This record gives sequence, structure tokens and C-alpha cells, in this order.
Amino acid sequence: MKIYHIVAALLIGVLTQGCATNIGNVKTEDFGSYLQLEKGKSTKEDVYRIFGQPQDVKYLESGNGSIWEYIYARSTMSGATFVPIVGLFAGGNNVDAKVSTFYFNELGVFSNVETVSKSKYVNQWVGITKGVSDAVNDKAPDRVQNEMNKLKLPFDEKAAKRLKGIETWTD
Repeated sequence: MKIYHIVAALLIGVLTQGCATNIGNVKTEDFGSYLQLEKGKSTKEDVYRIFGQPQDVKYLESGNGSIWEYIYARSTMSGATFVPIVGLFAGGNNVDAKVSTFYFNELGVFSNVETVSKSKYVNQWVGITKGVSDAVNDKAPDRVQNEMNKLKLPFDEKAAKRLKGIETWTD
């Protein structure tokens, strides 16, 4: 193997290490945070205190409760992105995401949590197009703001806007 192959491989390794983007709620990565909650006893306020503002709030069709969703995603550029010309068409990101869904009964008491981890490749052109469309049509910030107002909890408008369209990475 020639020295320039080794140098090129090292250079690519160093350059791609800094090309990671983290978005969402990193607190969902801490297993100890989940252990602070007690089924049938903890409330929405307790979940808010531990994890902060959710990325989305949904109400169950049965009217018997609601769910709060938290998302944490880590995106790294795929190797094809760095290949001249090929990168224009095949470039994109490898996304590792975790969705934590907290279930509450009709009284706002914590009943269950589910976590799902997903990995996928997102082509840069598809990601941009879908991301813009989802961000424009996303009503999650409005639902979160309504829930925070009902509970008299602080609402971070900047965080809600910054996270619009994050579902694009996790769908």
C-alpha cells in the first residue's frame, strides 16, 4: 500500500469525525432518567422536569389519555458524499434515531414508556425536499404549546421551531 493511500484514508477519517449532527433531546439517552419515573404515580410535570419539553403531544382517539414524544437523532455524512461527482447524486446522511414515547392516562398520570431505535440512510435531495415540506406543514409545535399552556409549564418557542420536521429523520 502506498503512503498516499494511508494519508488519504487518515484524512478522510479525520474529516468525517467532525461531520456529525445531533438534534433533539439527548436526555433520552440516559437510562437513569427513566428510572426516576414510577408507573401509576409520576405525572406529566415529573416527565417535564426530567426530560424537558416534548417534541410532540398527541391525544389518544379513545379520549383515555395522551402521549408525549421525545426524539434524539445523530446524523453523520455517508462516505459517498465525499466522492467527487458521485456525491452530488448519492450523497446523504446516515441517521441513528431514538424515539421515546411516554403514555399518560386521562388524569395525566404516567402509565408506560416505549423506546424505539431506528437507523436509516437519507439521500440529501430527498431529505431536503421532505424536510422542508414537513417543516411547513408540521403542527407539533402548536400541540406542544397548547399542552404546556394547559399544564402551566414553560414553553420554549425557539426549541419547538428548531425541531420542526425532525420526524423526517425518524419516519
